[in-house]
Amino acid sequence: MDFALRASRLDSLLLRHQQWWRFNVYAGAAATHLDNHNTLRDYLHSLSHADIHDLQGDDQRLLTALRPYFEPATELAELINITPAGPQLSPQEPPKGIPGRKWQQINAFIAAQANMHRPVLEWCAGKGYLGEAISQHYQLPVTALEIDPHLVAAGNARAKGDLPLRQIIRCDVLTDDVHQQLTPTQHLVALHACGGLHQRLLRIAVAHNSPQISLAPCCYHRFNGSYTTLSQQLKNSALHISSSDLRTAVRQTNTARQGETSARRTLQAWHLGLRELLPLLGADKTTNLPSLPQHWSKRSFAEFVQVQLDHKNIRHALPSGLADFEQAGWQQLHRAEAVDLLRMAFRRALELRCVLDSLLFLEEHAYQCTLNAFCSPTLSPRNLLIQAKKRQ
Repeated sequence: MDFALRASRLDSLLLRHQQWWRFNVYAGAAATHLDNHNTLRDYLHSLSHADIHDLQGDDQRLLTALRPYFEPATELAELINITPAGPQLSPQEPPKGIPGRKWQQINAFIAAQANMHRPVLEWCAGKGYLGEAISQHYQLPVTALEIDPHLVAAGNARAKGDLPLRQIIRCDVLTDDVHQQLTPTQHLVALHACGGLHQRLLRIAVAHNSPQISLAPCCYHRFNGSYTTLSQQLKNSALHISSSDLRTAVRQTNTARQGETSARRTLQAWHLGLRELLPLLGADKTTNLPSLPQHWSKRSFAEFVQVQLDHKNIRHALPSGLADFEQAGWQQLHRAEAVDLLRMAFRRALELRCVLDSLLFLEEHAYQCTLNAFCSPTLSPRNLLIQAKKRQ
């Protein structure tokens, strides 16, 4: 795979079509960018809730459905196509204490490795589940780094029988203390390390000339500061991606629990219903409204409205007919979810741009790299696996 060429094409595509993926229909602005796209608008408005739910969970299916109406869909589908990794390990019962889905992800990650024969350093390890599986599968020594002392203690309790082959060390990888934990022979691994943490891994690996890296990134928008590119090629790009933009890259809901999805949709519908109500209360329809925790979905629409008005210091008696505004909110949510499919069509492209930036950065520092999808997106939407070996 020519990562530089793919990054260039992807960057150009995102730059040309940013009006689609930078538009947030939930912010209250009208979807005026659809005014000159009647066929596309009519198609989106024709979708049922079941249609929308189906398309939300599958990038390629979404792009295939949009292709007759949406010009970028064809090139997007081509550019986001990533080869799956090889055969998976035979299914096994998870060890005690490891959640079933996490265990499946770990097995898929291990099965996708080209080879593992070096001592392993696990990055941001939690309780060290990945290192535990690697140590047992390959009989390799594993050092795991984790900042949370409770997770370190719990992980070392699990590892007690494996000492000295496996241990978890309390370490903040964002500090200079991390340098003491690296040796010249280690294979650095990370399964679902968040944005700033996986970029830190890459910088540290390059600084130490680490011989081998296996990284499945996650949560690209999570940084202590703002998102920055690593590679020289994308530093020179005219396209500037913010951490806020990168929230689009992680907008899959196909692995969310049904209760979480239901709560989120209820709050979104109420949010939109309140926007319809605001002009009657003397407030602007686009007033910035705070997000509320999901447990608020168990309350009533009237309680939701009242607490939002209190937050904004809007002193006004609630009108009668609130049920009409709640119903209007649900209708608007349906339309918003349909229109938002256009933004979601770019989510994998935005994710892939971040991953390609990491790959280009590694190539610029003399690493030979591969990129594969290590598991099904239904198991984890964050299924991209970077593997890198230092050239001799």
